[in-house]
Amino acid sequence: MARAGAEIAAGKLDLRKWIRPGDRVMWGQGSAEPLTLIDALVRQRADLGGVRVFLTISFSSALQPEYADHLSFEGFGGLGTHATLAKKGLIDVYPVHFSQFCRDMQSGQFKTDVFFVQLSRSAEDGSFTFGVDHAFTADAIRHARVVIGEINEAAPVIRGQGGVHLQDLDAVVRSNVPMSEMPLANPDELDRAIAGHVLPYIEDRATIQVGIGAVPSAIFDGLRGHKDLGVHTGMLSDPLLDLMNAGVITNAHKPIDAGFSVCCALYGTRRLYEGAEKSRAVSLRPAVYTHDAATMAKLDRFITVNSAIEVDLSGQVNAEYVGRYVGGVGGQVDFVRGARAAKRGRSIIALRSRTASGKSRIVSALAGGVVTTARSDVDIIATEWGVAELAGKTLKQRAKALIAIADPQDREALQRSL
Repeated sequence: MARAGAEIAAGKLDLRKWIRPGDRVMWGQGSAEPLTLIDALVRQRADLGGVRVFLTISFSSALQPEYADHLSFEGFGGLGTHATLAKKGLIDVYPVHFSQFCRDMQSGQFKTDVFFVQLSRSAEDGSFTFGVDHAFTADAIRHARVVIGEINEAAPVIRGQGGVHLQDLDAVVRSNVPMSEMPLANPDELDRAIAGHVLPYIEDRATIQVGIGAVPSAIFDGLRGHKDLGVHTGMLSDPLLDLMNAGVITNAHKPIDAGFSVCCALYGTRRLYEGAEKSRAVSLRPAVYTHDAATMAKLDRFITVNSAIEVDLSGQVNAEYVGRYVGGVGGQVDFVRGARAAKRGRSIIALRSRTASGKSRIVSALAGGVVTTARSDVDIIATEWGVAELAGKTLKQRAKALIAIADPQDREALQRSL
């Protein structure tokens, strides 16, 4: 059915015209949240007859537990500020690798009834770009029954693939709303110690994928003396842009996408979004490309670094659950497998050896039995006490290597648990 592309004043948007009882409503990730449209959904929720909202990651306070009176929540887990919903047990978790989720979006197998999309101001050809999140936006627009756009003057125009015209939308509102920002993590001495064990694996001319958090921030600080690094990642953050501006990241020696830092989304502050808009070296791609193992296999010396909540003595990784969901499967396994498939690639899971309360994060059994990354996929585990290279080791050898990087006060108990 042809879309109308009607422009409506935000204050006059009546969602009952497009949303039916029982519909699944979804929108972009992180700073790509269309905050004006979400506000309309929240204000009108009692009139919509019961709506399911699919959640990815948020940096805003747009959704609160009390909105569960008329909205139900499902999604990847307690990512970002959605942790407040997860803490109340309000999210029905959808456990899936991000690459598979995006392939299901591409094929239409994952059904979205109504898609809200934040768009940047118009390009020279009159189209509107997807701003800071290109992961699954084009596919959601193509398959959703209803697409409502928020053209935000504050959203940057970033080099990427694809865009939309007004005729691709059922309705559109205009706004000039500051985008939500991801707070930057400040590393401490423990984080720097972990980074110190990771950095020797990252050589000059390597291509990197590094997650977000305090340990990644420490790793980025340690890369300032490197040369000609490349980037192929899910999310590009402020420190990566800083390394690009400093000439550390040039992408000059990547076998594919030479000259470009490739990602599917930008996660960070306004400084990142403005810098990426000015840059000619940032390229946003769909996640079916960024998270594709065959694509990553073409990268030489591809080094990936991701985080975990805990690791058991066989090498199984839990990055989601501590009695409640505080994370999600996400793209961790995609990048673990991509690095293992690449020539001279290595995959590193980095974590502190203990929680803030002093509990070991090297454990005999994972919390709730939740496994994010299988032991058969794991390569290297790093803590502040060193690294355990698990690939190619037996279960007994793995346990010995992991106990050696646990906190010294926990090693005897872990040895007894075998």
